[in-house]
Amino acid sequence: MQSKINRAVGLFVVLAFVGREAHAQASALSDAATQPAKGRIAWREQARFERYELLGNDVDQWTIDTRLIYGLRKDVSLTLNVPTILRDRSAVSAAGVGDQEGLGDTTLMLKWRFWQHDPAPVDTNRLALIGGLRLPTGTDGLSSGGWDPFVGLTFTKVEGRYGMNASARYTASTDGLANPISAGTGEADLLTLETSWLYRLSPSEYTSETDASLYFTVESFLDYETNGDIAWRIAPGLLYEARRWTAELSPIVPVAQDIDDRTELDWGVAFGVRFLF
Repeated sequence: MQSKINRAVGLFVVLAFVGREAHAQASALSDAATQPAKGRIAWREQARFERYELLGNDVDQWTIDTRLIYGLRKDVSLTLNVPTILRDRSAVSAAGVGDQEGLGDTTLMLKWRFWQHDPAPVDTNRLALIGGLRLPTGTDGLSSGGWDPFVGLTFTKVEGRYGMNASARYTASTDGLANPISAGTGEADLLTLETSWLYRLSPSEYTSETDASLYFTVESFLDYETNGDIAWRIAPGLLYEARRWTAELSPIVPVAQDIDDRTELDWGVAFGVRFLF
């Protein structure tokens, strides 16, 4: 009888952490083929600081993303993202631009996980199709001005203490800023290729006493715009996941940039928290 109880407890622990393991594979900045369960809500607040170069001067930008993800079904979720932007361009005000602050463009996204294979209790392979629309709800000068649709594909793999995500997303620009700061906000379409790797630093194995997990992450982003601008950046980071909340921290480092029609990134950092209801 005691051995059966022990096996039952062990199975409960594994099942309790399967959902957490999959949820944890969403890194700070890149997408994953995971979503909340049906009827559950994930709330995420992330602050991102980025320093760009414009006409030989610095442009400092804070972006605060408020994101709500709702599980419509076990394999379908709806995401609402509303950014708040604070941009300091006082150093280049002589060029005809100045400080800006306000709302950015709201994004609505549907994610459908159409394939899933779980070879072991905490191992999984998942594919998800994403599609959505960026709405011109932002403040003048911070909005692309267009109704910009996007579509993409995301793959997630978890094997033991390791995780990997890979995704491709194409955003069609229907308007665009004349002097864009970031990729995808000008008149050119944007193709983004994302990859992230995760390693669970602790615990080495889940037990009945496990309350949290710590991950080391590395994310890679390649942005290609149809005007020829291309940029590659990486973001190493840490991810701490408790039962109902997660904290994340990721520096952002440009690796290579060939840009003519927007600003170049000098460096950045992102940090945030997530809550699951």
